[in-house]
Amino acid sequence: MTDSHDSAQGGGPKHGRHSSDSSLGAWAAVRHWSAIGAIAGLCFFGLLAVMYDEFYREFGITSADVALSYSDTLAHSWGFVITVAVALTIGVSLILWAWQQIIKRKHGRDCRIGQLPAPAYLTALAAIFAIFICAGLVGEHFMEAAGRRGAAGQPVSGLRLGLVFFDVRAQPVTEISSVAESPVTIPTRGLTFLGKSGRSFVLYCTADDQILRISMERFTLRTSPHHGLKESESRDCGTAATRSPPG
Repeated sequence: MTDSHDSAQGGGPKHGRHSSDSSLGAWAAVRHWSAIGAIAGLCFFGLLAVMYDEFYREFGITSADVALSYSDTLAHSWGFVITVAVALTIGVSLILWAWQQIIKRKHGRDCRIGQLPAPAYLTALAAIFAIFICAGLVGEHFMEAAGRRGAAGQPVSGLRLGLVFFDVRAQPVTEISSVAESPVTIPTRGLTFLGKSGRSFVLYCTADDQILRISMERFTLRTSPHHGLKESESRDCGTAATRSPPG
């Protein structure tokens, strides 16, 4: 009876230790994956920020001038993020699997991922950099070409292939009207809508390569996502705006 009672008492602390160890392990896993997610988010943001700046550079501004934040940049390119993330997962998985097969043929034993030699991880790291660089070059090429079209007065609506890869816009303005009691229509010749910043519409004048800002509280505007500016419409811009010199 005594042995049985002591045995029962001894089982309690062991169960408590197992529970504590499981909690610590789960917390460590959460911290581990949170750190990986934060690093991945920063990498994607840095890559996308360079691409978006490449687009807006054609208009003499940066993505900050149209109020693109960290979360906006990632959300406006979630298709790009998912595609690159899948490519990274497949690429790294294939490389590590190939190293496992090499070790199995060479030593005649299975090898877990955590037991692979350092060159295996260096190879996977090189693949990650290569995928990021290739994705960046493709995205930068698209953004530069899109920016040039927009600066020439052609409509740009980003890249969507079922998923939103790049959500940029450069849409010719067809109408600007005041919201006063006596509405006034303002000439829109040569103006292209780029986005919003604070309480202002950000416009680009194709005639003199200037950025104009129009108050959203005083004016409303309409754009044409399908028709570009005609050559005769690009010779002069509306005057009811605050001009900003190119950055």
